Amino acid sequence: MENLGARKQPLLSFAIPTYNFGKFIAETVQTIEDGAEKLALSQFEIVILDGGSTDNTSDIVYKLSEQYNNIRYIKQTERGGIDRDLNTVAEMTLGKYIWLFSADDLLECGWDKFIVPLLEEGGDLFLVPAMMCDIQKSPLRKNPIFRKCPGQKPIVFDISPEDDSLGIYLSRAATLEALFSFLGAVVIKAVVWRALPAREDYFGSCWAHCARIMPLLFRRTKLIYVNQFLVNKRRGNDSFLANGFVARIAITVDGWDKIIREFFVKPSYRHILYNTLRKDMPILLFIYAKISARNPSEIGQLSKLARLLYTECHPSFASRSNYLIYQLIPASTVLNAMITPILPVLIRIRHKVKSMFLE
Repeated sequence: MENLGARKQPLLSFAIPTYNFGKFIAETVQTIEDGAEKLALSQFEIVILDGGSTDNTSDIVYKLSEQYNNIRYIKQTERGGIDRDLNTVAEMTLGKYIWLFSADDLLECGWDKFIVPLLEEGGDLFLVPAMMCDIQKSPLRKNPIFRKCPGQKPIVFDISPEDDSLGIYLSRAATLEALFSFLGAVVIKAVVWRALPAREDYFGSCWAHCARIMPLLFRRTKLIYVNQFLVNKRRGNDSFLANGFVARIAITVDGWDKIIREFFVKPSYRHILYNTLRKDMPILLFIYAKISARNPSEIGQLSKLARLLYTECHPSFASRSNYLIYQLIPASTVLNAMITPILPVLIRIRHKVKSMFLE
């Protein structure tokens, strides 16, 4: 492949960690490459770090690199995990800005027409909202990161420790994606990223990139919300479900509890963020996990997580009431057998209802 070191610095680098996503990664890369209408190939790059895939990822990416000369592909002998591999691939980028990206998500055609003028204008950090899709890419709903953002114009947040701009920022958050939880939403200035220390103590949590970026919210930072749904986020392909649904819930609840406790000392900030986490992890999710739990150990772990989130972390009357409902619903193979066949329909209904509240 071409030696990019001799080329002019690209404006933008896509940093993509991957592992056994061969059936998705070609489409991801092609939507980035073919969707660019403003940028030439020399003005952006795609850097892919393969954590030792055992599928056909290598063959697919090598074929793509023959078609597009702005791809760099590095394959490790061992899987480092999402946190370590993302940290590694971001350090390998050459662009002025780094777009942290997932190996199975897609970009809208003409994505660069919206993002490039903002990058050229300047900023420390950019957040890009997504359209939630099923695994076949059929749209489920728009997923805005902030409330009260009518129209399609970008929203600039000037964060400063000298006022309560952070409090305003947090209060407008519709989801914890405002704290960088969705990988594909984050575009960051490379010099800003590299000035922040890697959080190796978060490696293995799935949230090391969030912990690394979080200090930007406590100093002068220009954060721009792009306010265009440029990313298509593929659902139903969560590799973190390998250890079961309850373990997946634990990744989110335990990880965000740790981040909130470390970074957000003010009670008012914690109150906002735990409420946001409860909206991201609704009680219906816990109830379904309880109904479908595989053994008593999972039920015990799940109940501990539900108690933590709904009764211990700045709870409200509503959250405590939800926890009581959770306790009343039994773990039941009969209920699970009834719900499983209609689960896709229930998921679509949930997305429609959530979309109504977010609009």
